[in-house]
Amino acid sequence: MPLFAYRARDQRGILVTGHLEGIAAEPVKAVLSEQGLIPLSIRLIQAKSSLLPEMKWFKKVKDDELVLMTRQFHTLFKAGMSMEMLLGTLSRQTRNKTFRETLQRIQTDISQGSTLAKAFAKHPKIFNDLYISMLSAGEEAGILEEVLNNLSELLQKEVEIQTGVKSATLYPKLVVGVLCIAMTIMLIWVFPEFAKFYGHYKAALPLPTRIIMGMSDVLRHYGWAVVLLLFAGYIAIRRYYQTPAGKLRLDGWRWRVPVFGTLGQKIANARFAHILSALYHSGLSVTKSLNLVENVIQNEVMAKDIRLIRADIERGQSLSEAMKKSTCFSPMLVEATAIGEKTGSLDDMLKGLGEHYDIEIHHMVKNLTTLLEPILLGFIFGFVALFALAIFLPIWNMSSAVMHG
Repeated sequence: MPLFAYRARDQRGILVTGHLEGIAAEPVKAVLSEQGLIPLSIRLIQAKSSLLPEMKWFKKVKDDELVLMTRQFHTLFKAGMSMEMLLGTLSRQTRNKTFRETLQRIQTDISQGSTLAKAFAKHPKIFNDLYISMLSAGEEAGILEEVLNNLSELLQKEVEIQTGVKSATLYPKLVVGVLCIAMTIMLIWVFPEFAKFYGHYKAALPLPTRIIMGMSDVLRHYGWAVVLLLFAGYIAIRRYYQTPAGKLRLDGWRWRVPVFGTLGQKIANARFAHILSALYHSGLSVTKSLNLVENVIQNEVMAKDIRLIRADIERGQSLSEAMKKSTCFSPMLVEATAIGEKTGSLDDMLKGLGEHYDIEIHHMVKNLTTLLEPILLGFIFGFVALFALAIFLPIWNMSSAVMHG
């Protein structure tokens, strides 16, 4: 539906601006009049959507944009700005067209009497269940300012962890990528020349040479099939991951990968502590909080255990007792939860433990390259040794035969 920007005055003569959806300008005027406003100007700012949809990657809202918006939201709300004016200011400050239009629609819904949570919930691709539920809890309990601050901190921690992991894995990715390119060039263009040289001699070739020659023949004659097979494998794994059984199995394997598995478990425990602390502090019950944590934890193994924990709590067990049955949660997290339940400070204990995990994750990410070096060196040494043996063993054998002949 087309979106209109309007300027109007209320009964006291105060200028009011905002956005409304409508099929034309006249119905928008009627809506404004029903709200007790006197329309001054109505301007079409977005026509009906084109029949050709835009590419999805042009519409994506980045995580750091969401963090910035939430921080600005908290600051403006803390300053006492009205919700409509606040959302208008936020929409004007963002450079992302999709995000700006989304905030304008939220502003329109608020001006029409919608609650904040319901207005944000209409845009699930940008605001997930956690975001909506915390807004709803903040509105109902009258602690929206505190909730927005907690939300911005949670989102900031997520961005910092993701950015840290990407930065730390950039060097290993470059090393592996360059090595794969070098191997492909040698297999397609360099090694065939050695194969022609060895072909002049009818002597039996050693095993490493036969392996490399086989790989070279496959790449040179069936390279398209290799690429097609790799692409099909990638699609198959993605499809399998979208099934409940596949997601559970692959997420379990992710935690068994050297280095990255340990890091993934620490990140999951930190996210569990931070999110549960923020939700519980916002006034949500433990079971409702666990339900939301399950939806945003991003690991099916832990999500499955959270479902079991929630069922045990509904049967009368405490949170810490139910967590002891799971292998996903560290003993430190279980003990902190038990102490928090006994002292009535569960949110504070979880928040403190989450911050402790943040420090551990930061140090592990910082030293990730060092931790991966033995694996990288083994990978590089293995392929270099295979190529060296494949090239030089036949030459050594022929030299030995000539010398003994």
